[in-house]
Formats: sequence, structure tokens, C-alpha cells
Amino acid sequence: MTRFISAVLIFSVVFFGTLNLFAKKKCKPNNNPVPAVYEAAFVESSGTAEVMIKASGIGCSVDEAKNEAKKTAVWFVLEGGEQPILKSDAEKTKAYGFEIKMYQNPDKYIRWTSDIKSKSKTGDKTKVTFLFRIDTAMIRQELAAAGVIATMEEIGEEIGLPTVSVFADKGGDLAKTAVTVIQEYFQDNDLEVFKASQGAAVDKIVSKISMLEGADTDPMHDMALTLGTDVYAKASCSESRGSIGSKASVTLEVFETASGKLLASTTGYSAERRVTDKNAIIQEAVNDASSKVLSQIKKEWMKMAKSGKPFKITVLSNSSSGAAVDEAVYGALKKLTKKPIKRVAGGKSTFTYIAYVKGVSNAYELFQAVKKSYSGPGQLEKVSDSGSFLVFKTAESGEIELKIE
Repeated sequence: MTRFISAVLIFSVVFFGTLNLFAKKKCKPNNNPVPAVYEAAFVESSGTAEVMIKASGIGCSVDEAKNEAKKTAVWFVLEGGEQPILKSDAEKTKAYGFEIKMYQNPDKYIRWTSDIKSKSKTGDKTKVTFLFRIDTAMIRQELAAAGVIATMEEIGEEIGLPTVSVFADKGGDLAKTAVTVIQEYFQDNDLEVFKASQGAAVDKIVSKISMLEGADTDPMHDMALTLGTDVYAKASCSESRGSIGSKASVTLEVFETASGKLLASTTGYSAERRVTDKNAIIQEAVNDASSKVLSQIKKEWMKMAKSGKPFKITVLSNSSSGAAVDEAVYGALKKLTKKPIKRVAGGKSTFTYIAYVKGVSNAYELFQAVKKSYSGPGQLEKVSDSGSFLVFKTAESGEIELKIE
């Protein structure tokens, strides 16, 4: 009898201990509104308004883990990766409440979901990975409507929307296809695209000034000055064969036209596919590259709205009064900006500057501002104004020709 009672007691201890153990290990779902894990990666840009994201989530069931993965994908578009929508701490702070609402209904922003790409156990929870196609345009629109991020129209009210020209650098006919797709991509994202007409030539004044500056001239930069665009892009393409099909890469470099400063540089890639038309993989690679540089262009343009837009200014005079004209023009520019003025080239009668000026949207307005405060020899006369490129001369000694000194 004693042995029986002991056995019962031992069984009870083991049984109830096991129950308690299971009770302690009961899976707890993620009750926080933010994602349980932040594991995600950019896959590709599907177009001007969508991106594909690979994201993981964990939960007590596959369904819960899948919903967590959706939240993670939305988080990645908002804050993760190289080009998040929310870039500054101020934007992230303002967006917090809106982010929570997005996490509560991530399906609103998901246009396509793949099958499960991987599944594993993490402790008492299940971890799953999916591919999601996210509607970035909708997310941007909602954040802009709420005043969290600035729209290009709002930036444009201050300094005008950026104008862009796109040129094929290397890659033959495929590069020409890339240029067309890039132009469409930029236009769909509120940039104003200027296209060089067939057989268009660089303006003679631009060409001569480039020669005067004495550096190796970039014909694409000179054409961008001729077109009057704020920004210009160079696209080069390559295509190769892989084990299962063809793949393409597109390298895209974006420059500030006035200063020649490199704003962004990236390479976009396509997946390896079996295609009959190589333009399909070129377009895929272009979308990848364009999505990366577009964010940088907008970021730089927002900086310009605060600190000033760059202008290239060339002044023509004669050798006898050149020094006095140079000093007077430089002084007039100093009154218009707090930022340093860069002297690109200077001689006895020809002078070129790069100046960042706030509150002036185009070269003609800049000429009027300089003319108003100019106190040097003679009167200033405008020779050419195109976008952010201004050329003027002093008229006290009659006609002035551009001469290489």
C-alpha cells in the first residue's frame, strides 16, 4: 500500500510538472503593433510605383507568421534598405502613428504575394519567408497627404521642379532603350524631362566656354547646358549569358549640370531569364537602377530648396577692365549667397563661377539680381540664359568675342 501511494505521488508530481512545463512554453503571439522581426531585403523594382521585397516573419502559426512578414515588408519600404521613404529622424517621428496604422492593415499596400519561400521553427514559433510586391506610390501619397513627407510639387513651389536630360553612354541600341525607359520613369515621378532633338548640336557659346575652361569636355554635359536642364544622367548597358538565360545590367550616373557634381551613381540588374527580346531584361535593370537614383535626386533637390540652387555664371569683358569687372561681379554674387563661390576659370577677360543662390529659380532672375547690385565698369548685358547657365558681358567696350587665352 505504501508503495502504491508513493507511485501515485511520483506520477502526480511528474504529470502536473509536465503540465506546468507545457503551460510555461505556451506560444505567445506578438501583441505589439510593430513587426516581431526586421528581416527583409530589396529584390527588384517592378515599375515606377512598386517594389518587390523579400521579408520574413515569426508567429505561433503560419498565418500569424505570414502577417508578421507583411508588416516587415511595409517597414522595409518605410525605413529599411538603402533608399527608404522616411529619410530623416524628423520624418520618422512624424510618421509613427501612420506607420502603426499601416502595420495594422498591411494588405492594403500589397499587390502580390508569393508562395512560401522558406519555413523553419524558431523555438516555439514558426518562421516563414515570402516575396511581396508593395505599392510604394500609395504609401508615398498617404504620407504626403498627412504632411509627413514633402511632395515634389511643394518643393517646386520654392525653386521649381528639377529638369532632367538623359543620354546613352555605352551599350548601342540597348542603351537607347534604357534612355527611353529612364525618361518615362522620371516623368512618372514628377521630374520634367527634356529630350535632345534628332541631330541637335551643342550651343556655340557653350562649346567655346568649355574650351576656355581648358578641361576635357564632356559632350553630354555641354548638351545638358544647351538644353538648360538642372540635372543630366548617363546610362550604359551590358547584356550577358548565364547558365539558364540572359541577364542585363544598367549603370546610371546622375550629375548636377551647373557644377558637374556627381549626385548619384548605381547599377541596376535584371534577373537571369530566358527571353526572346533583350529589351525586356534591360527594362527590368533600368527600373532597378532608376528607383535607386531617383531617391537621391529628390533628396538633393530638397537640400537645394533650403540652401540654394547651383548656377554656372560666365562673364565676358575686355582685357583692360577685366580685373575690375571680375571683382565687381564676384562682389555682387557674394551679396546673393552665404555659401562659398567657386571660381571655375579665370583669365584676363573671361571669368566663370559656380554659385549656390537661394530664392532664385532660373538664370534670368539671377542676371537681374546681379545687374541690380553690380557696381563695376560699364553696363551688364545678357548674352544667354538657359536653365541654370548664365552668360553676360560688359558693354562698355562694344562687341566682345570669346577668345581662348
